[in-house]
Amino acid sequence: MRWRERATSLVADREIREAMRARSFRISMILSAAALAAIIIIAKVAGGDDDRSVDVVLAGPAAAATAPAVQQLGDTVGIRFDVTTAPDDAAARAAVADGDADVAVLAGGSGNATLITDRPVDLTDNSTLATSVNALRANLALENGLRAVGLDDAEVARVRATQPPPVDSVRPAERGSDTSRAGVALVTNILLFLMLQTYGSWVLTAVTREKASRVIEVLLAVIRPKQLLIGKTVGIGSVALVHAFVLIAVAFVTTRAVGADITGGLRAGDLIVGAVWFILGYSLYCGVFAAAGALCARVEDAQAYAFPVMIPLLFAYLASFSAASGANTLLWILAFIPPTAVLAMPSLYAIGAAPLWAVALSMAITAVTVVLVVNVAAKIYERSVLRTARKIGWREAFRARSEIEPATTG
Repeated sequence: MRWRERATSLVADREIREAMRARSFRISMILSAAALAAIIIIAKVAGGDDDRSVDVVLAGPAAAATAPAVQQLGDTVGIRFDVTTAPDDAAARAAVADGDADVAVLAGGSGNATLITDRPVDLTDNSTLATSVNALRANLALENGLRAVGLDDAEVARVRATQPPPVDSVRPAERGSDTSRAGVALVTNILLFLMLQTYGSWVLTAVTREKASRVIEVLLAVIRPKQLLIGKTVGIGSVALVHAFVLIAVAFVTTRAVGADITGGLRAGDLIVGAVWFILGYSLYCGVFAAAGALCARVEDAQAYAFPVMIPLLFAYLASFSAASGANTLLWILAFIPPTAVLAMPSLYAIGAAPLWAVALSMAITAVTVVLVVNVAAKIYERSVLRTARKIGWREAFRARSEIEPATTG
């Protein structure tokens, strides 16, 4: 019958509709999105001076002409200088006193500029304000020194136009040393682990619940076990992808709204590679989770079967945190072992240590393993899912004969 050819897509559609209608799914999505937004906002607020911006007011008739040079100075030290001008020193002092500026550069009656802040500054610490004041002091010391030796404005401008010397290193830069890329690797690792764990457990619980309620007997009367298994994992996996895209969108919107820069090192390739690895990892683990669910007699037994499946994923998750310090031998080994590659290789790619050929090779090995695992899981699922009297061990599931009538496969 034609509908049997579409059985997999029908099961997947059923799982998607059931998940979308479930209040628990909607609550979970809202809470996870709200928690992610709150974490970003709290990290931004807790950063304090780490927003790396300082309001600077320049006094005197030459303030407008020197403003671009002061802004460039801020770029040099990695701090955004929001520069405004004031007609005289008194107006600049008032701007600082009123809280409209953090630092004022006074023109001074003698021609030597000075600085004023709204509060005492410890010039030995590494705060944004102290760094800004030290940079402005050094800049003004040079300015005052050039004028003290008798240089006119044109000569001072020529001296300031001199390009600084390049900076080189006796050792080549290590790939993956960029802190922004390390942050991307960390976020990728956490997101992939949480999604695989969460929705793998969904598959396990869904299969166990259907088996315990004997709904599975009705379903297998009309469709093949493999079609039911694949349809269920595809449906729940589609819901998981929607959840992941919602979280990514919330992260982007929140970071832009609060001016945070946690996604500064993110590239389009990271999203593509992360999505492919999620599909591969989900297919690999959820096949095993579904088989494990078929072995359970009760929903309460599900976690006992889930733990052995989670061990390689948990090990890869913990090991992948070492990517923040760069690539290492353990990560490279795990990156080509399918159960751990789903977390290790994305981390190596995110820090820039893994070339595309290595990523493609690891994906190919994992894809072949997925096909093998799904076929084995389907056999275990077929042989075990109708055994509701007691728990079934993995060995017994391999040895058992199918309880599905051959007529249902036609």
